[in-house]
Amino acid sequence: MVWLANGAPSLVGPVTWRKPIEFGISGAITTLSLAWVMGRLPRSPGWDWSAAMPIAFFVPETLLIDVQQWRGVPSHFNYDSDLDAAVFSVMGILIGVVAIGIAILTVRAFGRVSGPPSTALAIRAGMIFLFVGQLMGGLILANAFGPGTTVANASIVGAAGELKVPHALGLHGLQVLAVLALILERAQVSARSALTSVACCALGYGLLIVAATLQTYAGLGPLALTPLTLIAALVGVVLIAGPYLRGLSAIRRTSLA
Repeated sequence: MVWLANGAPSLVGPVTWRKPIEFGISGAITTLSLAWVMGRLPRSPGWDWSAAMPIAFFVPETLLIDVQQWRGVPSHFNYDSDLDAAVFSVMGILIGVVAIGIAILTVRAFGRVSGPPSTALAIRAGMIFLFVGQLMGGLILANAFGPGTTVANASIVGAAGELKVPHALGLHGLQVLAVLALILERAQVSARSALTSVACCALGYGLLIVAATLQTYAGLGPLALTPLTLIAALVGVVLIAGPYLRGLSAIRRTSLA
């Protein structure tokens, strides 16, 4: 809303509303997804709070990004002043706390899950993808201080490899699988068919992450696909789209019956 009130300025450059908007939306979607995961796990006040409280640190993390935008300075990898360096350090601590909560939830997801086996698989695979996304975020941080790299191009590997792509894919695999799981719960399909659909979708999403990671570490831009990564990406898209189309078709047939 603030971005629109300011006349929707450019989202390109080191100091724009892109990061506050991007992190706000991504953090909100991720937090809601994790709340859904918690709702599918057995109630345990101690374990619930041990995961929920760290994950809630998404909020101050995003607020600090907003504060830096308000100050007119970059929020990430900004060491121009002691204050900027301190803010970035605090942001790193906060996201580390969030990672602890996600790790706790991931371990719990491999226990009893409310719902069909397909939903349990969607949650477990999605949490693993989320962990991979966090790992990619850590690699961006490590890359910023690697040889030949500066904080200005922290996510770039080689000539044009972009770590942000596998990072973003990993973070949002949970939503892709969760939505499919909910569709399959509503569709009148067998438990085996639903489980196969989720497994295919998870495999396809994993292929997308692998393709994006190969592109990155080959120093190639996200769209400069090699034959190998092109095939992997296309197979991944088919494996994701197929289960979605079958699930939505099943719901449509049920509604028409």
